[in-house]
Amino acid sequence: MVQVVLSRTRISTFSLPQFPPVLGDSRPVGERRFAARYPVELTVRFRSLSARSRFSGVGRVVNASRGGVLVVSEDEVDLNTLVEMLLDWPCLLDGRIPLQLFAAGRVIRRGTSDFVATIERYEFRTKSNSSLTADLLAARGC
Repeated sequence: MVQVVLSRTRISTFSLPQFPPVLGDSRPVGERRFAARYPVELTVRFRSLSARSRFSGVGRVVNASRGGVLVVSEDEVDLNTLVEMLLDWPCLLDGRIPLQLFAAGRVIRRGTSDFVATIERYEFRTKSNSSLTADLLAARGC
């Protein structure tokens, strides 16, 4: 059970999906990651936090761990840049309120159509009504 502080006055709880435990250091030879990666399909919006390197875009998180995410996106990103990400979370709070995972980290690898970013801090946020309205309009082709 996870407690999420959504505002100064409201605390809510919900259950996260259970993943198999990772026991010991069973990494394959040459693998540098300590955290297990899990396949996911989450929409993500991101932007840089650097005044020198400005970028923003939209993509899909295709795998994630407690320490980072792999994002597929055609948008250009710069290495070693601090980045903010908003991931559309697949679970609803109280069965009805959409959530987003806000995460901040650093771009540590990039390819031609993807990049890897660390997750150095994160928090769950409720999705605002204006975001919901924009999503509904986009789904209708408006």
